[in-house]
This record gives sequence, structure tokens and C-alpha cells, in this order.
Amino acid sequence: MFPRSIANFLIVPSLLLSLTGCLAREYVVRPPAPMLLPATPNPLSPATESTVSFPLQVDLSPFLQAANDDSVIPKKFDHWRNSIKHPKGVEYKYYAERDDFAVAPSGTHQAVGTNFRTVGDWWKGIEPLSSSLSISTALRYKIGAHPLQCGEGTEWPKRATLNGNFTVGMTPNYGLSASITGVTLNAIDPCKISVNDTDVFQEVKNQLTERVRGGLSNVVARMNTLTARSRVEEVWHTLGNPIQLEPDAWLLLNIGTVWRSGFSGNGELIEDTLHITAKPVLVFGAEPPSAGGPLPQLETEPASTGFHGAADAPLYGTLPRTLANQLASTGFRVVADIPLDYSSLSRSLTTRLQGKRVSVKGDFIHITDAAIFGRGGNQVVLRIAFNGDATGHLYFVGKPEMNTLTQSVHIGSLRLDLDSEQLLQKSGPDWLARSSVRDIVMGEVVVGVTPAIDRMRDLVTKALNRELSPTITTRGTVTSVQGIGLFADVNTLYVRVTSDGTLTLKVDGKQ
Repeated sequence: MFPRSIANFLIVPSLLLSLTGCLAREYVVRPPAPMLLPATPNPLSPATESTVSFPLQVDLSPFLQAANDDSVIPKKFDHWRNSIKHPKGVEYKYYAERDDFAVAPSGTHQAVGTNFRTVGDWWKGIEPLSSSLSISTALRYKIGAHPLQCGEGTEWPKRATLNGNFTVGMTPNYGLSASITGVTLNAIDPCKISVNDTDVFQEVKNQLTERVRGGLSNVVARMNTLTARSRVEEVWHTLGNPIQLEPDAWLLLNIGTVWRSGFSGNGELIEDTLHITAKPVLVFGAEPPSAGGPLPQLETEPASTGFHGAADAPLYGTLPRTLANQLASTGFRVVADIPLDYSSLSRSLTTRLQGKRVSVKGDFIHITDAAIFGRGGNQVVLRIAFNGDATGHLYFVGKPEMNTLTQSVHIGSLRLDLDSEQLLQKSGPDWLARSSVRDIVMGEVVVGVTPAIDRMRDLVTKALNRELSPTITTRGTVTSVQGIGLFADVNTLYVRVTSDGTLTLKVDGKQ
């Protein structure tokens, strides 16, 4: 047995070593926060051209009323009592009477060629898209040329059809552009009368078609006074204004050019579809300026389509709207950078990491808190606080990246900030530098973009179902929303989201 003095001598160093070992494990790790990087602008989204479409309806009943006015185009053509003398000396007479004209649109769209001209060539050099239309009526007639005649007595009446053909288009200034392309008489019961090498029947046809052509010229001139400009301007300026969805959220359509499809239809009501190119986006913050500008000239060449809406917009106020509310909805796409605040992301990260234990052999730490914030340069910083055999915090830096398949955000190239790394190397516990804390943090820093997608869906739904003005409303649905990219600035993490759906634009179409 050792003497008491020797025993005391051994106990004291052992206690000192034990205390020294305990003190050696009490590390305090508090590196400074990483310095902010210079601001980097959020890259613009790819420009995707879309189209808002709205039909213009033209009622041809005023045209028909004029064509059927006896003072414009006679109902009866009477040259039976007063014969006509042909330059070759042949005298002939005829009598004809017609029914009312009816419209029979062909529905075919074609480019107007150089052979077509409106009355007076007022639109010379303009070649808008047009549609070939026709009006027709039944005709009864008789012809006499001494000593021959047809259509008299038991033969009365001879039958024929009278057709007027014309194109209807629009000028670059949104005026109606109508042009006569031909007048024809087609005999169902032809008269074969020829005197002194003169085809009398052909001469009568020429007489009738020229008189009808003159009347149609008068009618077409009236049609060419109509304009759609005021109606198109109303739609243009409405769509050019920012559309407020929330106090700090706006839809910008970014409209550009205007073009048309061409007239079509059946009966007295014909319809053209005008298209306005757009690049719709959602923006946040103060109200942005209007971007529409003055109404541009109507383009005469069709453009590519993508974002389609439909509306019912008559050419002038008194037109019937029998085609309203019968227009199919078409595709809609909008892009937005939805902001996610770092405070909400930090709370979610803390919930996932709090209480996680990191140990190396006998040493350990418990994570007590976590935060994420922007550094600039499209980077983020993670602050991980802990206690245990070491207390304090560490900073990690990395770049947020989007996984489009899982619709989630993770932090790529996550690493210790330089100051944190140097502090651990110089004065921190080497076991903490060798621990799995980085791997644990990486495994938990996966953020779903559901909040951004939900907000996008809500905002777009508001945009698609609202009254833009007393005369223009939108109706639509959202079919899909997905995140496609990320950008981190100092204050906000932005998730770039696209939304697809359907849109119907209705002008003066309230039921």
C-alpha cells in the first residue's frame, strides 16, 4: 500500500487531467457571416409569343337591303316595248324580273391578287386577306328578235340564276374592304337566238350583268365606309393595361402586333378573327406602366399562334350577335417569377433539422436552429446553430437548383463558407470539421415549390375569370402549373413557374 502522501500526489494530477479533458471539449465556434456578393439581375424568361384572338362579326343584311332596293338594282328589266338596236343592225328586246338576293358565302380564305380592285381603286396596292362571297337570286326572262323569240306564251318563263361575286377583307387601318369580282347570269333554260351572226342571248346577258354590276358598285361603296377601328382600339387598350390580381400582383400581356384570319360564315352574318400577339407574364410590386401604346396597323400576313383566346366583337354597335357564346376556348400560357420569402423557408428548415445529432466517436453536437438567406450572385447561405461538445454556428454556401421532375429545390455545391472552414482548421475541433454535418444539412435542405405553384394557380385563375372593363370579360381554367427554374437574390428566392390553361375573351357578350 502506498503511503498517504504518495496517494494524494497521484490523485491530484488525475483530477487535473480529468478537468483538463472536460475543458478541452467545450469549443465555441462563431465565424462571421459571409460577405454579400454583387447583385446579379434575374435572367429574363425566354420570350414565348402567344396570341389573343377575338372575332369581328359583320352583318350583311344592310348590304342585302341595298342590293334588293329596286332603286339600286331593278327588280324588273323591261325592254320589251322599246327595242334595242345592235351596232350590226339587229334589233332585239327582252324582259326579266328577279327575286331578292340572298348571301351564299363560300367560306374560303384567299389572298387578294392584282386582278381584284375595289370601286374607284381606293385601296390600290393593298392586298389584305379576303374571303370570296356571293349573292344570288332566281331570274325569269323572255327575249325577242324579229322574227325569233323565246319565253313567250306557253314557254314563259325562261329560268336563270343571277350571281354577284365579291371579296370582303380589311385594310391596314381596320376598314372594311369589299370589291366586286364578277357578275354572272347562268341560264337554266337558255334561249338560242342568233341573227346576222349576233348572239342575241349573249347580248341580253351582257345588258343584265352590266346593270347589276353598276348597282352592286353602289352597294359595295356603302360597305366600304364601315370600320372596325374603334372596336379593335377598345380591346387593344384594355389588354395593354396592367391587370391587377392582388395589391402587389399584376398580369402584363405585353401585346404587340395585330393580324387577321379572313372572313367566313353562313348567310347574312360573316365573321373575321383578329389576333393580337402577346407575351403574358405576372409581375410583383408597384403597378407597372401600360405597355400597349397606340394601335398598330393591321398586318396582312398571318403570324404563328400559341396563346389563344376568343371574343365576340361586332363591327358596329347594332349588329346581332348570333355567334356569341359559341366560340371554343383555346390554350393559354403565362410565366411568372413567384417570390418565396427566406423567413418561411428558414422556419421549414429549422423544423427539419432541429434536434439532429452529429457525432464523431465520443464527441457530438445537436442542431438547435437553422436559417437560409440570400447572398447575392444567385447564391444562398445556410446558418446552422448547435450545442453539445461544441456550441455556436457554422455557415454553408451554395446555389439553389430546381429538380423539374420532383418539383423541388435543393442546394447544389453546398460547402462550408471560407471563414467557417478556416476557423475550424485553426482553432475549432478537428472532429467537427470531419463530421457529417454537411451531409445531414444537404439531405434536409430540399424545399418543395408547392407554395409557389399554389400561388401561381390562384393568381392565374383570378386573371382568367374577371371583368377587365364594362364590355370585356375573361373566362378560363388552369390545367397545369409547374416550376421550371430558380433565382436567388439577397431578399427573395424566386421560383419561375409556367401555367397552362384555357382562356375565353368576351367583348359585349354578356348573356
